[in-house]
Amino acid sequence: EDVSPVLPLPSGAAMEAARRGTLVHRLFERLPELPPTERENAALRWLERQAADMPAPMREEMARSVLGVLGTPEWASIFSPAALAEVPLAAVVDGQVIAGTADRLLVEAREVLIVDFKTTTRPPSSVDEVPLASLRQMAAYVAALERIYPAREIRAALLYSHAPRLIALPPETIAAHKAALSPAQ
Repeated sequence: EDVSPVLPLPSGAAMEAARRGTLVHRLFERLPELPPTERENAALRWLERQAADMPAPMREEMARSVLGVLGTPEWASIFSPAALAEVPLAAVVDGQVIAGTADRLLVEAREVLIVDFKTTTRPPSSVDEVPLASLRQMAAYVAALERIYPAREIRAALLYSHAPRLIALPPETIAAHKAALSPAQ
């Protein structure tokens, strides 16, 4: 459903972008567990082992991108020891099973924050440009979390690591896409 308005990537670039996305995603899983002073060296060592065939400047750029996100103060709670990484979610919503994996999940007394990482090199600049598939995915996750944590406010955001850019998804946007989850739709 999501067709990019820009030209497709050159041959082989899609595979390279997918690999980069996987590496960046794995760094986001691993680095928050380390003290901030150890993260850069750990990232570079890990990338050297996992992507030795990639040029050093490319590996360094990936590490800088991830470290930039981890070092952003307004996102600190997402990467704090209180947040969980790669959390399986499953719930039945209106007779439909919703299952997925939350990249980061922060469960607090009154609210739950779910964040999904996106590694596209062409991130949207606002919520209005977020691809429909991502909005539907997050609406499904919110619907599942509302069943799992019924007394808490559920907030959702997308973290575009390449920029880096965190796009909070307004409740009304989520609500509009949750309506499309019903089996009648």
